[in-house]
Amino acid sequence: MNVDALDAGTTDSVRAAIAALLRIGEPGDGLLKRMVEEIGPIATHSVITAVADGEATAGEAVTGLASSGAEAAGHGQLADAIDRWAVRAGEQPDGRDLERVARIGGRLVIPGDEEWPNALDDLGPAAPLGLWVRGAVGLDAVLRRAVAVVGARAASSYGTKCASDLAWDLAARGITVVSGGAFGIDAAAHRAAIAREAPTLAFMAGGVDRFYPAANAELFEQILATGAIVSETAPGMTPMRHRFLLRNRLIAASAQVSVVVEAGWRSGALNTARHALELSRQVAAFPGSVYSASSTGAHRLVREHEAELVTCSDDVVALMDEDAPRLFDEADADRSRPSGAPNGAQRGAHTRPDPTDALDEREKICLNALSATKALDVGTLASRAGLTVADVLNGLAALDLAGLATRRDNGWVKLRKPV
Repeated sequence: MNVDALDAGTTDSVRAAIAALLRIGEPGDGLLKRMVEEIGPIATHSVITAVADGEATAGEAVTGLASSGAEAAGHGQLADAIDRWAVRAGEQPDGRDLERVARIGGRLVIPGDEEWPNALDDLGPAAPLGLWVRGAVGLDAVLRRAVAVVGARAASSYGTKCASDLAWDLAARGITVVSGGAFGIDAAAHRAAIAREAPTLAFMAGGVDRFYPAANAELFEQILATGAIVSETAPGMTPMRHRFLLRNRLIAASAQVSVVVEAGWRSGALNTARHALELSRQVAAFPGSVYSASSTGAHRLVREHEAELVTCSDDVVALMDEDAPRLFDEADADRSRPSGAPNGAQRGAHTRPDPTDALDEREKICLNALSATKALDVGTLASRAGLTVADVLNGLAALDLAGLATRRDNGWVKLRKPV
């Protein structure tokens, strides 16, 4: 979102415009996000409604955007997208969604709000324009330390026991449990956190006013008492397959670690793991029986070195803290510490600066767009980061020198630890 929009982030007009755009566009619509970033939500909504009301054609709207210098106007699919958005523009009168959610105790959280969870900004062009939220907890507070626990809907008793034990222990440590509210592993994780009277978040694929699955309605009511139900899909909208898959990116981005407890070969939980890997988040998986079809997907993640094998909360917490910045090299400090000296006696003698501190803004954007597991070509990186090819090439050169990225035969990858 542009600076002017952020400065006006608390105004009713900006909030109403974002509410309308969340109904107009589908989750993860990168082109709509790009327009909002360039011209702001109010102007974006005005352009779409002008086409919807017949005041201009989509082609004329694109021409007007081009004359104003908006780079999004150069996208070959923009006119078709505006026509597509215009179809929905008149479905819900302005402000109706805000009123509808307010009546059930909900709210719309947008970038610039104190409650906005900054972790979702790591999604870059796929970051949500805003989030519909029900529940008393603040998103920013509960997501400072969070673990996603996901897995099969048709979970075994072994899987639900693993998920319950893990969520209970994480909640006892003050770590928020994030999941999707589905049957099986999701529900087991949510219930354990609730039993521990700890906050838990359920990201929905439909509106926050429509509990899905309906059979879990009692569970969702309990989640509201201790945590929150969150969605970027407009109120009243129904869950659809593609919305579940897009919802998974929010689960992955909101947590420092995503744990797959039980997942079949084509489980939706693997989609959450893929999103986490693309964000360079930690992924973990519980082992299951080699004879169990419910664990084939989890085992594949471990076999392909995309997930760490874990068996308890201690393993997961260790992954959360693995990349925490350190003030000194512990190995060097141990060698230099006199025999019998307490830990910390030599602290400050061996410091390791963070190599990202020397990066400029575009280089940091380029770094965030890279994946640690999937090699990306320059064109894909430019699209993902919203940068020009020239900027990406310059950024990659700087990241290579800093030991933060390296070139492979089929593209560039992020290095998890500086070389």
